[in-house]
Amino acid sequence: MMPTAPAPQDAPPPSKPIVPQPNGGRGRWKIGAALLALACLAQSVLWALWWEDPTHFKMSVLFVWPAAVFALLNWWTFFSGWSWRVRLGVLGAGCAAVVVFFNLFQLDRFDGDMVPTRIVPVWRPSADQAARDFIASLPATTPVPATTNGSPSDAVPLVASDGDWPGYRGMDRMGVVREATLRTDWSVRPPKELWKHPVGKAWSSFAVIGDMAFTQEQRGDSEAVVAYSLTTGQQVWSHLDPVKWSASDAQGGTGPRATPQFDSGLLYTQGATGLLSCLDAATGRGVWSADILKDAGTPGSPVPNLGWGTAGSPLVVDQFVIVVPGGKDEKSVVAYDKQTGQRVWSGGSRIASYGSPRVETLLGERTVLVPLGDGLAGHALDDGRELWFFKWGNGPQVNGAQPLLVADNSLLFGCGYGVGTVRLELSREKSIWTVTQRWHSNRFRPKFNDFVLHNGHVFGLDDGTLTCLDIETGKVKWKSGRYGYGQILLVGETLLILSEDGRVILRRAATSVSEELASFQALDPNGITWNHPVLVRGKLLVRNAIEAACFELE
Repeated sequence: MMPTAPAPQDAPPPSKPIVPQPNGGRGRWKIGAALLALACLAQSVLWALWWEDPTHFKMSVLFVWPAAVFALLNWWTFFSGWSWRVRLGVLGAGCAAVVVFFNLFQLDRFDGDMVPTRIVPVWRPSADQAARDFIASLPATTPVPATTNGSPSDAVPLVASDGDWPGYRGMDRMGVVREATLRTDWSVRPPKELWKHPVGKAWSSFAVIGDMAFTQEQRGDSEAVVAYSLTTGQQVWSHLDPVKWSASDAQGGTGPRATPQFDSGLLYTQGATGLLSCLDAATGRGVWSADILKDAGTPGSPVPNLGWGTAGSPLVVDQFVIVVPGGKDEKSVVAYDKQTGQRVWSGGSRIASYGSPRVETLLGERTVLVPLGDGLAGHALDDGRELWFFKWGNGPQVNGAQPLLVADNSLLFGCGYGVGTVRLELSREKSIWTVTQRWHSNRFRPKFNDFVLHNGHVFGLDDGTLTCLDIETGKVKWKSGRYGYGQILLVGETLLILSEDGRVILRRAATSVSEELASFQALDPNGITWNHPVLVRGKLLVRNAIEAACFELE
C-alpha cells in the first residue's frame, strides 16, 4: 500500500497591508514645536530687556523671527518626516501665497522704528499718483539756465524782515519762536485751514520770506525747489534738477531731505544726491551749483553717498555756505563762497551723517558744530580746521539731531538706537581743546528729532515719547504722550508738537507733567510726518511726504 502524501501545511495567513508612515512618526513634530517655543522665549527675553527702548523693542522681531522661520523651513523640508509630495506641496503653496500677496498689496508706510504700519491694495490710487496729478495741473515752468557771472537776475531781490523764517528750524536753528504766544483754546475757534494740497516726496521743511514759502520735493525724475505763496498755497516758481535719490530700502523713501536756507536774496539748497545749489529766491533762476560728494572725493571717485541720502541743510554764515559731504584727506566739512560757489576751505576726515551743521561761540571762538557718523566735531569757522571731536554714535551711524548750546563751554548732544544724550564740557589751553563728559542719560534718545531748551530743561521725543530732562543733572523729570518720530517747536511757554501721524498738539513747557491743551489733525494720518513745522506770523506750515498745508493760528 502506497504511503499517503503528507497533508499540505496550511498557507500562512496573508499579512496586513503596510500603511506608509511619515519617517520618524509623530515624534518629529516635537522638533518643530521646540523651535517655535525657543523663538517665543527669545522674543520674550529681548522684549523684557528693551521694554524702555522702542527702537530695539520693535527691531528685535527682525532679530528673532527671520532666523526662526529659516529654522522651521529647514525642519519641515528635511526633518519633518512627511512625504516629499506633502513637503514640497506645502512649500509651494506658501511661496505662491507670498507672491500673490505682494502682487495684490504693498507696504505703503514705515514708521520711525522702520516697522511697516500700513498695507494697501495695489489698485487703490496712491499718494504718489495724487501728487503727480496735482503737479501736472500746475502751470508749466520753463527751466532757466544758471548764470555765469554770479548775478542771479534783474528781478528785485527778496529781503528778509523781522518774523521771517529763513531756514532750518528758524533764525538760529533752535526751533524757538520768539516773542510769540499761542491761543490754546481751540474748542471754540479751531485753527483755520488756509490751504492744503499734495506735494512731491521729501523730508524737507520750509523757509519763509514775506509771502514766499520755499521747500524741496521729488517730482518724477527731478529734484525740485519750489516757492509757494504762504497765504494761498499757489506755486510761484519751481526749479528742477534732473537727479533722483531713492534709498536702498523702503524705509528711507525717495526725494530730498534738507531744508532751503535763505540769505541776502539768495536761496541755498542741498539735494539728496549731494547737489548744492544757489538760486535767486525771487525767481528760482540758478546762480551756481556744486556736487559736494564729487568735490570731496578724488578724480573719478566721489565720496559715497549715505545709505538714506545726503540730508544736512546748508549753513550760511558770513561769506560761507557750509556743508558736510564726509570724506578723507581733510574734506569731510567744506565751505563754499556763497556768491561764487568756489570752495574756500575744508577740514576733517570723518564719516558724514544726517544732522545739519550750526555755529555757536564756544569759549570765545566761533565754532561750526558738526554731527558726524561717529560723533560730534567742532571746526574753526575761519579756516575749517578740526578743533575737537567727541566720539558718540550708534551702529547705523545716525546722528540726526543737532547739538544744543547750554553754556559757553557746554553742549548737549544725543542720538537714538539705544545710545542716549550726553552733556559735554569743553576747555582749552591755548590751541589744545579738551572735551569731557559731564553726564549721560540713556532715557533721552532723540533719533532724528531735535529738542528745545527752556528754563534749564530740554523737551524732546525719547524714541517717540515726550520727555522733560534737567540739563544740570541729566535726570528725567517726566515722560508723557506718544507722538512717534515727530518734531517740536517752542512758542513762548508752549510746546507745539507735530506728531508722526500728522497731528498738531499743544502742551505746556513745564517741569511737571502737563496735559494736552489742544490738538487737531493737520495732515493725512496715512502719511509719515518727520518734517519740521514752521510758525511764522501766526501761520503754521506743515508738510510730510505726500501733502502740505497752512493754518491760521492767531
